Amino acid sequence: MVKQNIRFGGLETRLLFKLEEAEASTVSASKIAALLGISKARANKLAWQLAGKKRLIRLRKGVYLFAPLKAGPRGLWSEHAFAILPEVMKGEDYYVGFATALNHYGLTEQIPWVAQVVVKRARRDFKAVQTRFEFIKLRHFGEWREEKIAGKSVRIATVEQLLADCASFPEYCGGAGGVCKALWEARRKVDWKKFEELALKSNDATRRRLGYLLELLGLKRVKLEKEFKGWRWLDPSGAKIAKGKSGKWGLWLNLTEKELTDWRES
Repeated sequence: MVKQNIRFGGLETRLLFKLEEAEASTVSASKIAALLGISKARANKLAWQLAGKKRLIRLRKGVYLFAPLKAGPRGLWSEHAFAILPEVMKGEDYYVGFATALNHYGLTEQIPWVAQVVVKRARRDFKAVQTRFEFIKLRHFGEWREEKIAGKSVRIATVEQLLADCASFPEYCGGAGGVCKALWEARRKVDWKKFEELALKSNDATRRRLGYLLELLGLKRVKLEKEFKGWRWLDPSGAKIAKGKSGKWGLWLNLTEKELTDWRES
């Protein structure tokens, strides 16, 4: 494989240094023109050149993301990557969710390889600041709270919403085992009354999974029982091989109790 050496011209280098110095996260053609004292037409061409060299990422017409952030000591992950979301999502609803938010709240030790962002409208995934941003469109957009990250206000799912979302879509948080562990780790952080309200608004399969897992963990603090019809899979993201069943919750169990709680032994 031939390694390509990317060279930067004098004007490009000046701009990169100025953006690094200003700790900029986004930049417009007008700002580039002002920083370098050049025409807007020249600034647009310069931005296009740097986008081709992967130093700027086009967010929308005339606005680019500059990615100077570093991704931690191992170069794998940094929550500071979230700081670009307010600009990326300008004017659109979003919140950080699933495995990414589980890691943020300390409900899992797994370091996510992507930043999962829940949205109302479909968006294309992209990679920046050594992080892949994955946009997950949900029909039922949930509740979030704002937190300051790297000086920016970033929307993150509330703990209660996060748990409900994970039970609805286990594939985004390590399967039913990941949901089970998150419920246990969150037991002292959850507003159980609020969680019950959100769970009861969830779909039939989500309520069944939550009811079964809470009962398994001895955390039955919410009333989720309803009249169920038919059968659902405990983990829709796993192999559809029944290892047991729960008549009470109408679930085919494709994970054993030991598999669901093996994190307790680690």
